[in-house]
Amino acid sequence: MTPATRAGRVLLGLTGAVVLVRVLVHVGVAGGGLVGDESYYVDAARAVSNAVRDLASLRAPDTAELDRIAVGSGWFMPGMSAVLTPLFLLVPDAPVALVRGYLLLASTGLLAVAVLRVRRTFGDVAAGAVLVFPGLVPTYAAFGAAAWGDSAAGLALVVVLCHAVESVRDVRAGEAVGLRRGAAIGAWAIAAVYFRSSVVLVVLGVLGVTFLVTLALAGRRGSGRVVAAYVVAGVCFLGLLAPWSLGASAALDARVVTTVSVPTVRANTFGDRDRVCFGECDVGTSIWFSPLRYSREQGRAAGVSETVVADEMSAHARRDVTAQSYARDVGINTGRYLVNPSRFVTLLRWPGSPYDVVPVAAVLTWALFYPAIVVMLVLLGAVGRRRFDDALQLVLLKVAVLALLVQPFVHIAGPRYWTTMAPLLGLGAALLWRLRADRRADARLDEAEPAGVVRVLHAAQVALGVGFAAVIVAVALLAV
Repeated sequence: MTPATRAGRVLLGLTGAVVLVRVLVHVGVAGGGLVGDESYYVDAARAVSNAVRDLASLRAPDTAELDRIAVGSGWFMPGMSAVLTPLFLLVPDAPVALVRGYLLLASTGLLAVAVLRVRRTFGDVAAGAVLVFPGLVPTYAAFGAAAWGDSAAGLALVVVLCHAVESVRDVRAGEAVGLRRGAAIGAWAIAAVYFRSSVVLVVLGVLGVTFLVTLALAGRRGSGRVVAAYVVAGVCFLGLLAPWSLGASAALDARVVTTVSVPTVRANTFGDRDRVCFGECDVGTSIWFSPLRYSREQGRAAGVSETVVADEMSAHARRDVTAQSYARDVGINTGRYLVNPSRFVTLLRWPGSPYDVVPVAAVLTWALFYPAIVVMLVLLGAVGRRRFDDALQLVLLKVAVLALLVQPFVHIAGPRYWTTMAPLLGLGAALLWRLRADRRADARLDEAEPAGVVRVLHAAQVALGVGFAAVIVAVALLAV
């Protein structure tokens, strides 16, 4: 049996295991009720499907319904609603079990696309690593059947990273970066942002690095094609973002680029919650919807956008924030990010299932999640310079992971957001394995590229790792 055949069989076996895990988890969560933000995505999808039906029947769509439901508070990007819209076009009254089954098929398809792209770009080991983590993690499978966009955003980011690396390889091979490649980068990047707006930092970081590296490798003669490809990526990104941004801006009478939840999030995360509504908000409702309702009421009374009032409310709640209190809140957020990674299976569980999915899901999730966190820490501290391709990938993964770790510094974190980072850690595990193999084999340094680019990549690896460690130490010292 050739190595290629053996690798193919292993990948096929892992794929079968992923499908089995997803089916078993789905039986355990299929009929569970919608949780939190899921209700928005489902309601927005129904509103959009109603508008599509109206247009198909040559009737004017109900724009008020779209503004009220699809745009709503402007807190959520409509990516998952767009995914769900075809289902509600076919089955307007689709029950939760059908919604979850449909989402599971869609997420499994997206996982397959990401794995195939990873295999094409980085090889069999990397594809297998992503199938193991996060593919075999039961909690990640449960997210595949849920309406949140966090896990889908992570998979889209993986595809963006693959295309970005391939654009560099095109130049290294003496070829021009094609405009089609630029369009693919822009389309997958905006898809990731539509699924989860906070990943815009990852997109900007990854594409910024690859653009500069590609430009340096291309030289003067090829720089025009590189710029043209990335201009196409930018036009594609902004062109697809515009419908949401313009529609939400009009509905909320404010400038909206992606979402407008940041002021309330910062108030609840770092401020005094008893002051968010210029005092205590309504008792008996959540820390999110009471401030939202208050900002709307005050905005109507003052004749200004609710976003203006939300900014003022946030500033009022955070007026006593100190460096120490901020550092302590960051530490608490980080703990929420890492503790109890299987919590959302408990929320999604279906009492009518023939078995309780939670105990086994929790054990298997913990068994795979915490080794992945170790991989993350090793990845951030790793330095590789034997292969140019590995050095580039290491820098890009560090940038992506660090951009996602901004979450505890700006937003209440929780055991939901790791699903965005998960496939990147799968890639990271495969890269660390390859770096270890090269070190043991004493592979020669790749000197085929301009020395300046190689030195910059090496320096970036070190700087990113040292910067991460410095921030951790600073937060710890301030919090004490």
